[in-house]
Amino acid sequence: MFEKEITSYAFNVTKHYTSDRVKLSALLSDVELPEAFRKFAEAEVDDIIDMEGIERSKTGKLDLSKPEIQALFKEVRHILKNSYEFSREEFLELADKASKFLFNYVIRPRWTLEKFLFKGENSVDAVSIRKASRFIHYYGYYPKGITEYLDFHGKAVLDIETWKKLHAKIDEHLISTLPAKLSSLTAPLFGLFKFSSDTDRIPSDAAVLFFKDKFANGIVDRVEFAKEVKNIRSVDIMTLTMILEAASSDIDQNIAVLPKTEEPPKEFRSFERQKVTHPLYPENPQARQIPDAVLNETPGAPSQPEPSRPMVSQSQPPRAEAPRNQETRRNTSTSSVRNYLSPKLEEKIIKKIFRGSRSAYQICLHRLDESADWHAASRVVEGVFIDNDVDPFSKFAVAFTDAVSAKFRGSQSSEKKS
Repeated sequence: MFEKEITSYAFNVTKHYTSDRVKLSALLSDVELPEAFRKFAEAEVDDIIDMEGIERSKTGKLDLSKPEIQALFKEVRHILKNSYEFSREEFLELADKASKFLFNYVIRPRWTLEKFLFKGENSVDAVSIRKASRFIHYYGYYPKGITEYLDFHGKAVLDIETWKKLHAKIDEHLISTLPAKLSSLTAPLFGLFKFSSDTDRIPSDAAVLFFKDKFANGIVDRVEFAKEVKNIRSVDIMTLTMILEAASSDIDQNIAVLPKTEEPPKEFRSFERQKVTHPLYPENPQARQIPDAVLNETPGAPSQPEPSRPMVSQSQPPRAEAPRNQETRRNTSTSSVRNYLSPKLEEKIIKKIFRGSRSAYQICLHRLDESADWHAASRVVEGVFIDNDVDPFSKFAVAFTDAVSAKFRGSQSSEKKS
């Protein structure tokens, strides 16, 4: 997923640099390049300077901690960075690596940070966190939250479980500010696709992955409903705001005002890059490596399930939202199956038959309301029971079947007390 956009991003970074050597100083002063890429390039050079070990005493006999010496080292580092040049091969490799990292990080920061910081280990030290933070431009509150936590508790090591809890708290706060602060929260996401494909819209799939990464299942439900039922394949910030503001109980009605977009995918120019068959500095220790999982796996591609909190999939619908306090507003159209269900029974059916997935329920209703007759509708109901392993003779399965039958056979309303 997003392979074309990633390739286009890398091409747009390199298209104005055609010489055999590219200076870091030229990249840092190029305001046409995304600041996130420039920061990534600078961090790469910082890692190379770290490998050289110019700021370390190899024998331990020299005291390099004096302020005046540290000031000189800082000036030397500045001079080295300004004069550093990437070869053509190195620059193309840098553009490729940065584009893959940024797409993963911007779309799903929690997943990427876990792979990038911990690399499969259970803990990471503060020095490594500081060096890794040099690559991070967007969502600065994540590394800031980590360092402030370590400083406050006087710790030099962060374990992965503590980090997950800390990250979850930050995300929980961010989601609580929506939709009022949706524009600022998603600015990096829209900026990423703006530079890549020159559009003010993002794919609906990107929005789904973004909110799944934050475990905002209620928002994921609404975006998936807009994508699958209303065929909204891409969204601008206004459309996304409307989706978030739609009351969950009336999503099938309110979302109808959203515009349909059936734009064909934009074709991008191919990005040819030369293969690097040897390490840059074989005689030196290797620089900080971004895990292959971050570089080789594009957002949305199949991946190994995470044992702690698995990603929601179609075969395993997301958990139900908290029960609504207000009574569901009824659909007054006689063509809707919902007209034959009481609000309380509807909640039970969503929980018992659709495993708490409101979006799966809404999609089923849409298919039922579009069915030509009872025969076609019964096949939809049968498919739902099979997919969700529901006993067709159970209490709520019978109630749901009765409601569908009432719509197509004109029987009395089958509202039941549960």
